[in-house]
Amino acid sequence: MKEQPFYCVLTGAMGAGKSTVINRLAQKGFICVHEPAREILAEQRSIDADGVPEKDAGLFTRLMLSRAVNNYKRNSESTRPVIFDRAIPDIIAYACLFELDTKIYYNAGRYYKYNGTVFLFEGWEEIYTNDDERKMGFEPANKFGNNVKHVYNELGYNTVVVPKVSIEERIKFIADKIGRT
Repeated sequence: MKEQPFYCVLTGAMGAGKSTVINRLAQKGFICVHEPAREILAEQRSIDADGVPEKDAGLFTRLMLSRAVNNYKRNSESTRPVIFDRAIPDIIAYACLFELDTKIYYNAGRYYKYNGTVFLFEGWEEIYTNDDERKMGFEPANKFGNNVKHVYNELGYNTVVVPKVSIEERIKFIADKIGRT
């Protein structure tokens, strides 16, 4: 499949501010797609199902892949930027984290291509917090972010580090880079 040039990805360490930024970008009129992991965790926990890492990491990861592919296809006709809070390559990093076979995730990552430049949020301990879906401590979350960067680079993406500045400055940085102020 060809690259979707309007598909912009925010990725990186857990708890580094991606969701806050994407929510603000949505408020400013950008088309935004929320992180599959948080959606799956909330849905599965609400019905006491097995698709959570502590019960069945393989199922959780396959559910995320299915949701990410659906999100990709659902927005494929857009001629405006679509901003994703994590994307299919992130699921490769989740599969590695859970020590799963990564073959299908790499296949999906090579087939479904996003804009070649990805926005990377590095770990930021000062803003890191745990919540109902994020139970991991800062160090493992930061390590996950480094693994995510490696996966994107391995798949040929260019990662641009989002500076550790105010939310509004981060939004302006991203909007300027994708050509919409």
